[in-house]
Amino acid sequence: MGYQEEENLTASDELITQIDKENTVPKHTYEKYQSEQTVKSIPSYISPVHFASNESLLNKHIDTVAVVGAGPAGLPTAKWLKEEGLTVRIFERNHASGGTWIYGATPALDPQYPSEIPSVGAQATLPPQGAVLPYTVTQEYNEEAERLLLHHTPPNPCYESLGNNVATPLLKYKDLEWPKDTPWFTGHQVICQYLQDYSTTLGLTEITEYNTSVERIEENPDGQGWRVLTKTAEKVIKDGKPCLRVSWKEEVGCYITRFSINASLVANYEVQKFDAVVVATGHYHVPYVPDFPGLREWHASFPSSVSHSKSYRVPQPFKGKNVLVIGNGTSAIDIMRDIAGYANNVYHSIRESHHNYDEKYLALRKELSSWIPSKVQHRVGIKHFLAKDNVQNSIIEFVDGEIITDIDHIIICTGYMFNFHFLENLHSDEATKAKFGDAAVPPDDRVLVKSGGQIYNLHKDIFYIPNPTLSFVGVPFHIATFSFFEFQALAVARAYGKRARLPDESSMRAEWNERLKQKGDGREFHALGAELEQEYIQNILAWLNRDGAIYGAETLKGHESWWFEVKKNALPELRKKLNI
Repeated sequence: MGYQEEENLTASDELITQIDKENTVPKHTYEKYQSEQTVKSIPSYISPVHFASNESLLNKHIDTVAVVGAGPAGLPTAKWLKEEGLTVRIFERNHASGGTWIYGATPALDPQYPSEIPSVGAQATLPPQGAVLPYTVTQEYNEEAERLLLHHTPPNPCYESLGNNVATPLLKYKDLEWPKDTPWFTGHQVICQYLQDYSTTLGLTEITEYNTSVERIEENPDGQGWRVLTKTAEKVIKDGKPCLRVSWKEEVGCYITRFSINASLVANYEVQKFDAVVVATGHYHVPYVPDFPGLREWHASFPSSVSHSKSYRVPQPFKGKNVLVIGNGTSAIDIMRDIAGYANNVYHSIRESHHNYDEKYLALRKELSSWIPSKVQHRVGIKHFLAKDNVQNSIIEFVDGEIITDIDHIIICTGYMFNFHFLENLHSDEATKAKFGDAAVPPDDRVLVKSGGQIYNLHKDIFYIPNPTLSFVGVPFHIATFSFFEFQALAVARAYGKRARLPDESSMRAEWNERLKQKGDGREFHALGAELEQEYIQNILAWLNRDGAIYGAETLKGHESWWFEVKKNALPELRKKLNI
């Protein structure tokens, strides 16, 4: 082995899928709300290839499964895999379950300005070449060790005021109710506790290795199973006695003395073998920073004046400052609402969008934009940054020619890139070519990540087409996350439990190519929205229930009528919560 958003509003009631005898396109009817909902034909890339004759149970032995991530996608995946009688191990690099909902005051590490390509944006931490595994490294816990631990367990993009923007009833898993009187919209603490309660209640905590990151996943040469290299890193207290530490600080030109607890950083590497692997790590790890002209020089001159939204925690540091917020996603709107009462001036830059969003999503974005405080001054996209002798004299020019100066801080809210550092050999970009040579770069029909804007070669955004024993849960967005992920988890569990068939590789490839042709490259490739979310779920259920009847599996149900009632009334409730 070598040494890796969004709420959707209004939807129709329960969808009934009737598959015709020709096994082609499903017909749909709606029980209620038909006058409120225009039923559109299903895009061909949603239509189920599963009803063709060229499908079968996976022909690979599956008994053990690794799940990477103990967040909203990984937890239900592990639960349903266990239900199929499989032996499951969850790897979570944080100290607890909860994923991005775990809050910590420590800000995220500063990204590159602009972004590096995905294979560089998050690097695997590997043992020395030739090390015999398991391999343990122990070092004194000092500032360098603290930095290494921060790299091992990067802080999440969870800020103090973060709450859910999808009503809690819509996020409910099938096997755990929310505590009585839980409001529809609440803070990150309540959401995180629900996830942790799910983990403990359903017996997932005892099968989770915490403080453990997955650094490399490699397919066995014969295509049967996977080798997973993990790294567990923890701060270990020696005797609890304080000790004096002296270190030179280049930026202030003097020695800094401080007391700390006598401790060590202990890191342990090992390889474990699994028959299948499910990646459920979410989207929010590697910040995306556009290559605005002059941004690199601005950051080099005034590094403390630029940050990504992943590092944002509280509004107080922006008191009395002039702040430019770039981006128009949920985090940008939240941050502007947060800092408006503290900052002197807040400017908001939005570039012209060329995405083909559906009308409902565009209406939603317009609604959310109306929630931005009135003191925020709107601007168009950035043309360039021009760093001068100090940050206040430096210039920011917009594409319409307007210029502003006297900016104290820039917050870049431009989202994230897909990156799987543990599957480096399935990245294809200039860095992988330079590192491994052209011959080692995966061909287009095997690559997972190119520019970081989307994931390639996944059937139903779940199964890796060349080898479906590698799968992904949690890739789509513009959905009701937790409950949606559970339907994907059920698909993985039924397929790996040999109670649901998959199309052959050529059929999956044909569907993938058609989808790519219709949606095109880019992040919006994975966007669903209210209507396509329900089409996707019903497609999954029709497939699983058809095969479940053959292989003796329980019939699965989609969302019930109350779910759609909540969805219909969610936006007014969110307005009340935010006093809008």
